Amino acid sequence: MTFEESVTKQQMEQQETILLIAASQQQPSDEDRRALIKRLRQARIRSSQASCWSCGYESELLWRYYCADNNCPGVGVALRTTLARLEASVEVHNLYVRAIKYRDYQEAPPFTGDMSPLFHKRHGFADERELRLLKFNEEHFQTLIPKDASVPELDEYIYLPWALRDVIDEIVISPYANVEYEQLVHEAIKGADQTFANRVVLSPLHERRYGRLV
Repeated sequence: MTFEESVTKQQMEQQETILLIAASQQQPSDEDRRALIKRLRQARIRSSQASCWSCGYESELLWRYYCADNNCPGVGVALRTTLARLEASVEVHNLYVRAIKYRDYQEAPPFTGDMSPLFHKRHGFADERELRLLKFNEEHFQTLIPKDASVPELDEYIYLPWALRDVIDEIVISPYANVEYEQLVHEAIKGADQTFANRVVLSPLHERRYGRLV
């Protein structure tokens, strides 16, 4: 488990968390309370699946950090939309749609909600400006509550019906893409769905978008 989705120092010191409510009467009498809290927190993480977006202006850092099409660092495509359209498009799927909050885990007060740890990160990740779409599987979580429960992991991916035409404003090609890659993207998008052909654009960070030679 990564440091993110953890809890604050104060929360660990107090040994108080509303995750204990989920244990109800099933709390094993032979289990250390600290171990129980940690196990239930991890169970909530194991029962969650997420899609991560970035809010606001385009980031050169995120292109380099998250894209590597054909093993070429920084090369790929991104989808651009508005928060309102994105929220409306997933409403039927019962997803959490929340902006990640960034905090100092050593100084911050305890979380006040059972899902809060899943929507916080350390300040060092603030440049991501992350918006998280999260699907929480309550049934899977409940099966993980008993101690020593043997439960399969959720699938790595879930596939939900999504009206892409109604959501996406632009398909943005990386500022690190060469002419050949740009042409491949245009051809692939045109072949997949002609209606998206005029939504494919070069990143504003790419000099070629403004007619400059690179």
